[in-house]
Amino acid sequence: MSEDHDVNFPPAGAGRLHPEQTADGSMTLQSDRFGQAYHSRHGARTESLHVFLGAGWEHKLNLMSPAAPLRILEMGLGTGLNALLTLAAWRSLPEGRRPALTYVALEPHPVPPEMLRKLNTAQDAGVSPKDADALHARPDAGRHDVRWGEGARLIRLQQTWQEYAPSTDQQFDLIYFDAFAPDSQPELWTEERLREAHELLAPDGILVTYCSKGDVRRAMKAAGLNVEKLPGPPGKREMLRATRPDVDSAVPRRFNVRVYFFLVSEGDAAGKRQVLLSDEILAGKHCTKWPGGGLEFGEGPRDCALREAREELGQDIELGPLVHATGGFVRSAWRREEQVLCHYYFARLEGPVTFRVTDEPFDFDGGSVQSFRWVPLDDFDPGQLTFATDREAMGALMEGKGFSGWATGHH
Repeated sequence: MSEDHDVNFPPAGAGRLHPEQTADGSMTLQSDRFGQAYHSRHGARTESLHVFLGAGWEHKLNLMSPAAPLRILEMGLGTGLNALLTLAAWRSLPEGRRPALTYVALEPHPVPPEMLRKLNTAQDAGVSPKDADALHARPDAGRHDVRWGEGARLIRLQQTWQEYAPSTDQQFDLIYFDAFAPDSQPELWTEERLREAHELLAPDGILVTYCSKGDVRRAMKAAGLNVEKLPGPPGKREMLRATRPDVDSAVPRRFNVRVYFFLVSEGDAAGKRQVLLSDEILAGKHCTKWPGGGLEFGEGPRDCALREAREELGQDIELGPLVHATGGFVRSAWRREEQVLCHYYFARLEGPVTFRVTDEPFDFDGGSVQSFRWVPLDDFDPGQLTFATDREAMGALMEGKGFSGWATGHH
């Protein structure tokens, strides 16, 4: 929805809707209550072809191998014009050049069937009425799957972006960011939302949107996207296309300081020292690491380690010497535009163990996504650790750094 048609309101909240012809003869829906339309009055079809098909679909196809599959996410299905134009474009390709297509469309507030019947969206998109009917069938279904033909499918989800983005680990090659304009619903254009878009994009994936506001462009850059301004459709001077850089070319934009501790026990029944591991679910992935976490503003690394121990273990530790600090360049495993700096301290408990310890990895209790276990220190396999920085720090620990003159704690 361009900035002259800010809103894709839920039918219950939009007041009376009625069809309106735009400058190129294609149709949109107008809300009397809000005085706004779902598509540009300068030409609904023209805008969609320019922004989403031209700068998005066609541009991405030119960069892809013909055999590569294509995954598209649309925020704001609305009348379905973008989806149906994409279907028409896919069908127009020679069979040998048609990518296997998955199109996921988010629409939390489907347009009522009686409104859709007053539009000629199928004609505007150059597809059959059956295609439009299939797209909008079962309007109140939480999920609706449509087979567009051999090798192409659409999945329509009645979800908001905020519901969908954190819940999926799927990545997309192209995002149609056809959302409400920033002055209408600014929460959809924040750095947080665009960071979610960054994570939803595969490396070299592309996001296109009609919006070209400076605040949005800056939020895209802060989220780690490479942004370019392009000529806009009629009625718009500019539009934006953003690309998620590949892992090696992402430009670091901020530091992420992490602080961890080696909690070493006095020894097991045989007198062998043990060290505490943390098994966690991070960003939907099972990870084994050392206890600890991120440095917060207003605290130093030692303060951070003490706070993390209280938060994770529920009891205090006594912090010993610094065992290891990262010396080379390390990217964040989750946010590739961040450079990670890690500190690792030797630590002991100030009293007997009061937190839950398990024998098996990822043995979570209740709704927790973190568990702890003791492992033998001297014959521990660093390959169990998820992150390379943790494995490197383990090497420093085994060289004896931090042990000299510092007694181990309680088990």
